[in-house]
This record gives sequence, structure tokens and C-alpha cells, in this order.
Amino acid sequence: MNLADKIELAFAGRQIPLNVVATASLAHPDCDVEDALWFSGRDWHALGWKDWKEHSAAISFFLPDAFAYYLPSVMILSIQNPVEELMAADSLINELDCSPDPKAWTDDLVSRFLLLNQVELDVMREWLLQLCEYEPYRGYGFSASGAGDKFGRAFDTVDLLKSEVERRRVASG
Repeated sequence: MNLADKIELAFAGRQIPLNVVATASLAHPDCDVEDALWFSGRDWHALGWKDWKEHSAAISFFLPDAFAYYLPSVMILSIQNPVEELMAADSLINELDCSPDPKAWTDDLVSRFLLLNQVELDVMREWLLQLCEYEPYRGYGFSASGAGDKFGRAFDTVDLLKSEVERRRVASG
């Protein structure tokens, strides 16, 4: 089974979200919120490279359910085109390039990524492993300590997310 099929299978249970952005964002929407709103009611399977290029900021403004629903689209499209960077995919990598201390994680990272299950996080790690081989994504991370470090921290963050998801699952019974 190829990676695109694994991603499809891992996220198969996700339903189109009723809301893609927080209600408070609708009071005075800016262009980034409008990018996110464009996805309302759209099936992630029908999205293409052009859609994400035109609405690249949307991934950062989705509510957690919308994030989890549209995430496989970004993952699949980015691995299908190894010669061009998909900004939404780069945004995800940069978000995962963070502190190894979960206490320092942003509220957005916690609310969106901890909604993912173990299978989804496993396939995300595999996606990162493939993407790190693609030239357009080899840039420096936020710490500017080296191209490989950006992916190393992202892998570590996914592993920490997996541990935290499991800890919460056990704690909730």
C-alpha cells in the first residue's frame, strides 16, 4: 500500500465539519479567515493543488475538526508533487518544528494535533519522512539550526503527540 492510500485509510472516518472557523472569527473576517471559509462544505477528496495554492493560509485557521478533516488533502497533494512546495504543507511542518516541552506548545497545536488518533499520527510521521526527501521542503526551520533539524524536531513532536494522545486515552478510561 502506498503512502497516499495509507493516508486515505487513516482519515477515512472523518466527516465534513459543520464549521471550519471559530464563530468569533466571523465578526471581522480577514483574508486568512476567508481562505478557511472557502473550504466550507467541500469534500477533501475533491480538492486540488490549485485550491491549496489559492487558500494556503486556511490550514492555520481551521477549527480542530476542520483541520483533521482537510489534513489528508494537504498530505496527499504534497507527496504527489515532489518538485514544488505546497505552502499549507510547509506551514504544518513549521508548526510541528517546536519545543520538545509540551508545556511550551501553542494552544492551536494542542487543540488541533491532539485531536488526531494514533493511526493518523503514525501516517503523519510517515508523511514527514517522505517529505523530508523533497528539495522544496529542505529549508531551515524556525530555529535556523539546519535543514535536517526542522524535520527532526517535527518527528519528535509527532512522537510526543502520540504519547500525549495515549496518556489522555488511558486517563479517560
